[in-house]
Amino acid sequence: MSTGQVPVGYQESLTAKRADLRSLGTCWREFIRHFSPRAVFVFIAAAVTARVAVGRWSWHDALVPVAIVAAQPFVEWVIHRYLLHLPAFKVAGRRIELYGSVQHRIHHRDPSDLDRVLLKPPEVLSFVVQIPVVAAGVVWAAVALLGGHFLPLTLTATVLSYLALLRYEWSHFLIHTPYVPKTRWYRSIWRNHRLHHFKHERYWMGITSKMGDRVLGTDPDPHSVPKSPTARTLGVPVD
Repeated sequence: MSTGQVPVGYQESLTAKRADLRSLGTCWREFIRHFSPRAVFVFIAAAVTARVAVGRWSWHDALVPVAIVAAQPFVEWVIHRYLLHLPAFKVAGRRIELYGSVQHRIHHRDPSDLDRVLLKPPEVLSFVVQIPVVAAGVVWAAVALLGGHFLPLTLTATVLSYLALLRYEWSHFLIHTPYVPKTRWYRSIWRNHRLHHFKHERYWMGITSKMGDRVLGTDPDPHSVPKSPTARTLGVPVD
């Protein structure tokens, strides 16, 4: 299979540590062994239980998955571009670097280390707390405009946002395994993420979709992009 503009040697180095993960079944069993997906599954179950208990279903609930599917590519893009790639900065003379940025830089240095692909416990717990808070704010504004019931819709949005987080984790994990793409859609995001790691860290920010890159101008023709010398270090010298 053609790998686009990513050399075969890099493909091998990206996944060399776990050459056994070549089927979806083995990839899934390895994936679910880690903290991140297990924690997200627990929160999904809790949110689903709360949503069913509250009831009061309405046609407004059907709008929530549409909104989340439309928003996810851009949420991923913004987090990846402006938080995960955020360089260290100073506040009152003190050097500060986000925990997620540090972990992401380590991931770029060693993309074949699957333990560095998934979110770490502090990141997972941060997301599962922030998601219902953000969902509540968005739903409050939507209810003011379109009507509906605040708590039920907030719980619906929370459930689906947790599922979106799980989708992100699974997609990113699978991309970093030796599993070979079988579909055109997966092949496209698989190729783009490898270009992000190998070709240039300022482009190809999407994980579950190319839509954010296409709309926001970070999906150029790979032939037009020179290879970045900082794709693996993100501009921070290796100690």
